[in-house]
Amino acid sequence: MIAAARGLYAVARRWRQVLAHRDELYGINRRNVELVYAENPRRHYPIADDKLLAKQHLAAAGVPTPATLHVCEGLFAIPRVLAALADESQIVIKPANGAGGQGIVVLGERLGPGRWRKAGGDPYTVRELQRHLAEIVLGSHTDMLADQAFVERRIVPEPLFHELWTEGLCDVRVITHGAVPVMAMVRVPTRESDGRANLHQGGLGLAVELAHGRTFRAVHRGQAITHHPESNMPLVGLDLPRWDEVLAVARRAAAAVPLGYLGCDVVVDAVLGPLVLEINARPGLEIQNVHGYGLGRALAAAGCR
Repeated sequence: MIAAARGLYAVARRWRQVLAHRDELYGINRRNVELVYAENPRRHYPIADDKLLAKQHLAAAGVPTPATLHVCEGLFAIPRVLAALADESQIVIKPANGAGGQGIVVLGERLGPGRWRKAGGDPYTVRELQRHLAEIVLGSHTDMLADQAFVERRIVPEPLFHELWTEGLCDVRVITHGAVPVMAMVRVPTRESDGRANLHQGGLGLAVELAHGRTFRAVHRGQAITHHPESNMPLVGLDLPRWDEVLAVARRAAAAVPLGYLGCDVVVDAVLGPLVLEINARPGLEIQNVHGYGLGRALAAAGCR
């Protein structure tokens, strides 16, 4: 009788643990109902989806972002933009409404008239740039019929982030709720991800302690790792530079727009410090796997539940 009671107690305790764990985790539907739909009015989605519009809102609030050098509004503007870029180097071309890093081209040093070296080393010609600008404005990198292309100055990463990936750019994704940071991770590109800081394409996610800015877990393709699979650099126990400033700029960015639940993507420039690359009104949930626990626990810890 006593043994049976102990067995039932053990089963009940295990079920409490399972239910508690389930309450921590957010799936797409739960995220949409409880966070996206509840906190982000649909009429304000364009502020996050259009990178140029987002930069306007952030600039108006004094939030630092990478400088926009040129905007290509349509096919008619391509000759003007190409002429303006003739002597430029260390630049990034982006679609205003792209997602997941699609359509982004990073150009480094000039190799001569009308020729550059891309991030990663491949040569890139003005004819390729002309074609790429046309593809962007015709909506090839979005679900819209038309888009705008814009050009930014290339970020010079702070040394630790440069060491994590010397051929591209790492960013810090900070999840905010009501302008309060809830979770954060560093997204590290790899050759497998084609230099993009996108976890679904093979990038790395490094979980960060909000209080101290220290990495405590790393994940690649859903599996926990301790070192970069290509460079063998240690990924756990890194103290991120200017962490208080990173969180502060994420708070300011979240407070600058009428959206209550956001993913704020921050880069740390070696000279300019933390800059907001973009904001996302529907941030993905892979950050839960990176941390090893659910968004529910993080929201509760931040006082948002």
